[in-house]
Amino acid sequence: MKHQNIHFSFLTRTVSYLSLTFATTLALVTGINTEVKAAKIEFDADTYAYSNPNTCTPQLAPDNKCFVEDGFNVEAFSGRETGSDPGHFHEGGHFHASNSYEAQHFSSVDRLLGVYLTLVGGGIFSLESLDYQLRDNTRAISGYSTDNTKILISTTFDPTQPVLGQFTEFSLGNELDLPFQTLYLTEFDNITQVYIASSGDVNFDNITTTEIPEENNPNSVPEPGTLVGLLTLGTMGVCFRRKESQR
Repeated sequence: MKHQNIHFSFLTRTVSYLSLTFATTLALVTGINTEVKAAKIEFDADTYAYSNPNTCTPQLAPDNKCFVEDGFNVEAFSGRETGSDPGHFHEGGHFHASNSYEAQHFSSVDRLLGVYLTLVGGGIFSLESLDYQLRDNTRAISGYSTDNTKILISTTFDPTQPVLGQFTEFSLGNELDLPFQTLYLTEFDNITQVYIASSGDVNFDNITTTEIPEENNPNSVPEPGTLVGLLTLGTMGVCFRRKESQR
């Protein structure tokens, strides 16, 4: 009997351990782990060779300037002939960061210039905030007014379609000479890419994001068979522990 009790205790401990493993695994696959990684894009002029770095491969058009910071690809884009069939991402998008912020600007009524963000190697992230400053209030792209410049943010952008209606808009008004202010965002969680621009001339800085671990991705749903197996294992552990306590 002594040997049998030892054997049973060993089995109980083994199953209990597996049950704990199940609980930990289940927490991971169902996204209970909340650890995230913060990142900030700062456009430092010294680091990025005074506006035109080239340290990553552009995704939107050849010869676009692109740099890597805090695990993100930061690419300059230039949408040309927007709202028409010839609309396209023009080659040679570049930055204007000689003052250690991105001086995004108006170019033409049918052009949109801005910044495109993706994680190096792909992945899920959330856009948390950015700093902005209205620099000029005399020019605006098609569909917008100089009376109320807009910050434009979207996870998609098709240059063949009008800019108006493709972006979430944030009104800045038309008052100049204000210091940088922070725009806090809640609309861009669990995304894989984002376009940031404006309808006129706006300075951008300190674009803040949080990277979402793969196990926290709400779209990463484990296979039903995996969950059934884990749940069965956990149930076995509970049953063995209950039987042991009754002895």
